[in-house]
Amino acid sequence: MAPKTITLAECQEHMSDKDCWLVIEGKVYDVTPFLDEHPGGFDTLVSNSGKDATEEFEEIGHSRAAKEMLGKYYIGEFAGGAPAKKPAKRPVAAGATAGSSTLASLIKALLPILIVLAAVYYVQLQGKVAA
Repeated sequence: MAPKTITLAECQEHMSDKDCWLVIEGKVYDVTPFLDEHPGGFDTLVSNSGKDATEEFEEIGHSRAAKEMLGKYYIGEFAGGAPAKKPAKRPVAAGATAGSSTLASLIKALLPILIVLAAVYYVQLQGKVAA
């Protein structure tokens, strides 16, 4: 038997702390029984109901166990399908490359040390000149 296809309009009928459906990765879950157990509080789930909450779910960094737990609440496929995957790249400043970003970080870390060494050398040099 094929899974039930659920529309966004249907999901939007289930947006309360008494009846809460979430759309994640193209699947619909009735998380109502889990609301009181959710570590982030029931309001987090309710505020993300009635829409595709994939991005919010992924941003939190849920564990593999949390992702596996979703299967327990699965009720059907989302009519809108799964969202397009976004590349998991860190934004880099315009004109910069990942290598130059690493070099800039290294320079920022070493600069205070170089300044201290230069100051020590200067003080020693002044002591030799005065003698």
